[in-house]
Amino acid sequence: MSVQSAVRTAVDAEAAVAAGRPLRVCFISPLGYGLYDRSSGYPFGGAEVQFYLLASELARDPAYRVTVLVTVREEPGIESCGALTIVKRKGKGRLAPGGFLAAVSAFRDMLGQLRAIDADVYLHAGAGAEVGAYALICRLLRRRFVYVVASSADLSDANGNVRGPWRGLFPLGCRLAHAVVCRTDEQMRRFRARYRCEGVLIRTGHPVPPAPATGAKSTVLWVGRMHPLKQPEMFLDLAGRLPNERFVMVLTRDEVHEDLCQAIRSRAAALPNVVVHEDVAWQDVGRFFEEAKLFVNTSTYEGFPNTFVQAAMQATPILSWTVDPDGALTRHRIGYCAGGSFERLAEETERICASKAHRADMGSRARDYARQYHDLQQSVRELKALVQSPELRVLS
Repeated sequence: MSVQSAVRTAVDAEAAVAAGRPLRVCFISPLGYGLYDRSSGYPFGGAEVQFYLLASELARDPAYRVTVLVTVREEPGIESCGALTIVKRKGKGRLAPGGFLAAVSAFRDMLGQLRAIDADVYLHAGAGAEVGAYALICRLLRRRFVYVVASSADLSDANGNVRGPWRGLFPLGCRLAHAVVCRTDEQMRRFRARYRCEGVLIRTGHPVPPAPATGAKSTVLWVGRMHPLKQPEMFLDLAGRLPNERFVMVLTRDEVHEDLCQAIRSRAAALPNVVVHEDVAWQDVGRFFEEAKLFVNTSTYEGFPNTFVQAAMQATPILSWTVDPDGALTRHRIGYCAGGSFERLAEETERICASKAHRADMGSRARDYARQYHDLQQSVRELKALVQSPELRVLS
C-alpha cells in the first residue's frame, strides 16, 4: 500500500473526532526515555529521535491521543510531556534471552501492558524478537501494529540480524504487521524482495529551522552514540591528519561501551584541535550543526541518519565513510561518500575544508534537498494517512 493511495482513502481526522473520540496511537520506544526527561541521563538512538519528533507533532492534533511506552530502571509510572502521555515500564530484559518460561512471562507482561494502554495503533522501530511478540499481541487484542525499519541491518538477512532461539519471531512480526514503514527506497526494495509484500515509505523527518545565519561556519563535526558500529576513533584519525582544522565531537555515552567512551576521551584530550561534548540534550544539538562547515559520518551502517537531515537543514555538507542511503549524497551533490576508504575520506575532508565556495554550493543544495524530502510536517501527514487508512482501521 502506498502512502498516496492511503491519502486518497484515509478517514479525515476531524471526522474521526466528530464521530466519537480521537484515534489512540502508541509509540513503543523502550530506549527513548532520555528524550522526554532530559534530566534522566538515559541514552537514546536515531530511531528514538524519530519517534519523539513524530509523536510530539502528532499529539498537537486533537484528533489523536498519543502515548509513548518507554523502559526505565526505576519504578513504573505515568508522566506527561506536553501533550504526550509517557508510560514508564520497568525493564525486565528483552524477550530473546532466557528459556521458554521466561519468554512466556515476558509475553504475558507485555500483553497486559498493551491492553492497559488500550491504543488503536501501536508502532515499534528496530529489529528484534519483540517485533513478533508485539505483532501477535496486537492480533490478540484486535489492534493494529506498524513495524518501522530503523536500520539497513534490519533487512540484512531473513531474521533481521537477530540471533538466539527466538530469532524467527522477527520475520513473523514483519509478516503479521499491518504495515511496515521504510525510510528509504533501498529499504523498500529489500523488504519487497525478502517478504514479497510492499512497505510504506515515510522518510526521516525533521523540523525546518530558520535559514542559517550568515556567520562563518568553522568546525568539522561528528555526532553520535558511543558504539563500535559508529567508529568514533576514525574521526580522531581525521583530526590527527588535519591539525589546522577544528574538530568537534558530540557524543552520547553508552553504558555498555563505557570502555570505548573512555578511550575516545583520552585520545581526544591529546589532540589540541579536538573538543568533545558529552550527553548534550538532543534539543540543544542543533547549534553544533549551525557552526559546522562539514559533518562527518563514520558509521558501518545506518538507516537514514537523523544527523544527515540535521546537517542538510543547516546547509552543512555531509562526508560519509560508507553510508549513502539511496545515493542521496552523490545524486543530489550534497556531500561525498568515501566508499569505505579512509584515505578518500581524509582527502575529501581536506578538499572540502579548503574551499569555502565549494562548501557553500553543496550546503545550499543540501538545504533545498532537506526541505523537499525531509520536512517533518510531510512525514507527519504521511503517518496520519497511514494510521487512518482503511487497512489500519480499528477493529470493533
